[in-house]
Amino acid sequence: MLQQLITSCFGQRDPLAETRKWVNGWHHWLQPIDSSSPVGEDPAYDDDFQRMRDEVNKLSGVDTDLVCSLAETLLTARCKDVRVATYYIWARLHRDGEAGLAQGLLLLAGLVSTFGESLLPARKNSRRLALEWLTGGKLQDSLYLYPEVAAADFEKIVGALALLDHLFAGWKEENRPALQGLAATMHERLLRSGGAPSTARPAMESAVSGESSPPPLSSQTMHSSPPPTQRIQSGRDLLDQARELSRYLRDQPQGWLSSARLMRSLRWDTLHQLPPQDASGRTRLMPPRSELRAQLKRLHQQQHWLELLEQTERMFAEGVNHFWLDLQWYTCQALSKSGHPYEQWGDIIKRDLGMFLERLPDLELQSYNDGTPFADEITRQWIDQHVQGNQAPIEPDLQASASHDDNDILSQESEALARVENDGIDAALAWLGELPEVNTLRQRWLQRLLMARVSEQGGRTDIALALLNELNSSPQPLQLQYWEPELIFEVRARLLKIMRVKMQRSEGDKTMLAQQIDTLIAGLVAIDPVKAALVCGQ
Repeated sequence: MLQQLITSCFGQRDPLAETRKWVNGWHHWLQPIDSSSPVGEDPAYDDDFQRMRDEVNKLSGVDTDLVCSLAETLLTARCKDVRVATYYIWARLHRDGEAGLAQGLLLLAGLVSTFGESLLPARKNSRRLALEWLTGGKLQDSLYLYPEVAAADFEKIVGALALLDHLFAGWKEENRPALQGLAATMHERLLRSGGAPSTARPAMESAVSGESSPPPLSSQTMHSSPPPTQRIQSGRDLLDQARELSRYLRDQPQGWLSSARLMRSLRWDTLHQLPPQDASGRTRLMPPRSELRAQLKRLHQQQHWLELLEQTERMFAEGVNHFWLDLQWYTCQALSKSGHPYEQWGDIIKRDLGMFLERLPDLELQSYNDGTPFADEITRQWIDQHVQGNQAPIEPDLQASASHDDNDILSQESEALARVENDGIDAALAWLGELPEVNTLRQRWLQRLLMARVSEQGGRTDIALALLNELNSSPQPLQLQYWEPELIFEVRARLLKIMRVKMQRSEGDKTMLAQQIDTLIAGLVAIDPVKAALVCGQ
């Protein structure tokens, strides 16, 4: 894993030689404590060490500036202890992102290179465990706060890991810390970002040209924020500044639209080709984290529309989530339910998405490296119906033809969909529920079918599912199957589509869903085997 990272970042260059140059920037921190005791004394009972450990162990509200300041005091004046170094690494990462992690690991590499196995704590097992703390969940949780990979910083991280691996190889095997977990985390991080981003190439080229990294900042200077007009040198810098601009716009009156379009322009318009695929047709991109999907689903079910809107925009700016087209479905759902002026902006977002997909055709058909699609079935239907040319919203193979007597009911579909766009799904369903001259069982059945169609197209698959289940389980389908099979075929085909999406999204009992899907397929085949083969193969 580490060797793959070294090859990706350094190619034919010598990672150890370049990393040693970067380590030289920590010269002041690497001086012996004194000539008689180069590594100083164990800080276990030092008040500053206790304060540092207590601060790091807090569940929230950690003062990372304090941790960094205490680490500088301890490492330069009292002890050369890997526990202090690892706490410093985490604090720099938590506060400064990848740049902080890179500098912290370079410091650790310098300490190991200079003092070797004399580093504190003196007990070999304690020293090994302290170093392996870097592979734990605390460091990974902080990494998740900074999803973008900055090429120059990432290269320094890999270089530091390479130098540490080289140095630890000279230790006795039982004393060597196992840092493969950290290398694996960085490898996964690179895959999740889709590899080194193209916008980060200037920084990578700068590193290749041999420019030395800046020395570590003192405690007086390293805590100050960079000036807002600093030169952009990586994709991380670009995205960070874009986030600040987007945040400013969003805080202005009616500023959501300009904020959202700024981020879409940056993240979509800079893409000029589809992500490369492997032999199985999957990209190398890592899928969105499962907790993000769960959060979106929860907010949608609870109808917390403004919070859903806020979270979709935050997620869009992370990692490779600009390929995650389900976010756009959730965004437009939230916009349509959030009242004026948000509901008017949904069409603009759909047009922007349509232009993006026009430039990168079939993007919605691609998948992440685990097979998870960029767009699930609901999102693909929504794209087909409402984004790409606003085609007729009902697929021909699912739409049952209506007899002349049905026209008074089923012909109301276009009017109902217009009401969905203007007034919302609830108002449209209320209007359908009050249609005149719905008296017979058949007419009421058709009214329910129309309400199911409209609910599905309006994004309320929960309502559509309830209506379709009612239609499929009532006594009427037994007669329809023989006398008007196209109607019950439509009901079961729509049910099949919704069930498949629920299975894909892991909603409900998978075993029960699989049984229901098998039953629906059998019912479709019994009515029309040829048409069933087409529907089931979609």
